[in-house]
Amino acid sequence: MRVRTLLIVTAIVSMAIGAVVLYLVLTVPNDLQAAALMKTARRQIADGENDRARASLSRIVQQYPRTDAAAAATVALSSLEDNERRKLVANLNALRAASDAQQKQIAALGQRVDEIAARPIPQPAPPPPAPAKKKPVRRRHRR
Repeated sequence: MRVRTLLIVTAIVSMAIGAVVLYLVLTVPNDLQAAALMKTARRQIADGENDRARASLSRIVQQYPRTDAAAAATVALSSLEDNERRKLVANLNALRAASDAQQKQIAALGQRVDEIAARPIPQPAPPPPAPAKKKPVRRRHRR
């Protein structure tokens, strides 16, 4: 009976160890690959290559969904989107301010044009009277 119990316990422990080894064999390479991709994505973000970084992060999330790198990639993707949205809002506000300033300039110029158009057209000054011409004096010739 002792041998039988010992065999059963040994079989259970062997199965547990086998399961752990199998889990590690299957997951450790994924974790390493995902971590390498995450490192690449961080470098791309630092270099300002946001489009390439977004592609790398999406690849991590799609190919290695159950890794720590996938969770970090999800957070990085959301912060990238948030930063880009903030930049777009800032650019939009700057463009709106510039547009408002241009509209004010256009309105001021239109008002000046209206003022100039409303003025009466100045009449040209009458020409000064022509100086009286002296009649040429005819000389009589003496003979």
